[in-house]
Amino acid sequence: MLRTSSRQLLRVAKIHTTRAALNAKVFSMPAMSPTMEEGGIVEWKVKEGDSFSSGDTLLDVETDKATISVDAIDDGIMAKIILQNGTKEIKVGTPIAVTAEPEDDLSNLEMPSFEETSAPAKEAAVAAEFAPEPVVKESHGAHVSTASSTTKANISQTFFPSVEILLHANGISRDEAIGKISATGPNGKILKGDVLAYLGQISAEHNVKIASYIESNTHLDLSNIELRENAPQSFASGAESTKDSKKPAKKEPVVVSKEFIISEEVNLESLLHEAEMAAYKPKIVKSDYFDPLFEDLITPSRRVDRFTVSSKVEEGILNIKLTLNDKCYDAKDKAEIYISVLEQKLI
Repeated sequence: MLRTSSRQLLRVAKIHTTRAALNAKVFSMPAMSPTMEEGGIVEWKVKEGDSFSSGDTLLDVETDKATISVDAIDDGIMAKIILQNGTKEIKVGTPIAVTAEPEDDLSNLEMPSFEETSAPAKEAAVAAEFAPEPVVKESHGAHVSTASSTTKANISQTFFPSVEILLHANGISRDEAIGKISATGPNGKILKGDVLAYLGQISAEHNVKIASYIESNTHLDLSNIELRENAPQSFASGAESTKDSKKPAKKEPVVVSKEFIISEEVNLESLLHEAEMAAYKPKIVKSDYFDPLFEDLITPSRRVDRFTVSSKVEEGILNIKLTLNDKCYDAKDKAEIYISVLEQKLI
């Protein structure tokens, strides 16, 4: 009949109600999550005797995580408010109000006995959706294990959702679970297998064996690991191997050579000087993309020789060899200018 909507968490949860005579319904503190155990009433949005419609907010409930609005799914009447605004630490399933159908006469409505409905709810919203079929409670305690690997349940633990659902589905309260179910989880944690063993759905002995196996493999055994001894290094052999190793081949310089036929009247010294001056003359480029300042930054210094000249004259033949400087990217271009000047003068 009712639904809840969270202001902080977009969640819809069912509300546990217990039917009494003449259509009166007990409105109990809802379980807003599988781990919720208690909550508080912030404010009732309706008063006793008020009618409400589907979608109307009935009250705000405070949990340890959020303040949640509880809305009505169907139409009804607020017959009686049991717990008032500001009441805190209300256990899930505790009656907090009584509702009636829209056509009910409140003066003739028989109120339910709260002594019968004051126990915590046996179903939560999530348990109703996902829990398996309930098991007959006569089997409780039939297979409680006393093995040494089980420990007493930690009273301050928070149940896993799977454990919470299973407990609610089988009508087991938190106090009963803490007091009667042997825990095989770490630090007294109750696991799903512990609850199933308590219900008799699985063998308690097998549950303990599985828990013992898992626990035995939680620690890494390093007892059989041996450290490798470091082999002594021979510095002498290392030095010899370094000497014997082949050094990388030295890069051969690029040589540009050219032969010219010359006559005795040619002033060779003056001609070679003229060719060298032309090769090292600054290059002027007429372009919007050419910046002389930038070129000076990236171009090797003018004082650095781009090439070395070797000349030899035999029987009227001039043999010119230019050995390029591999550290200057423009060495080849300047060498070509040098050769072209000689070609213009001698050919």
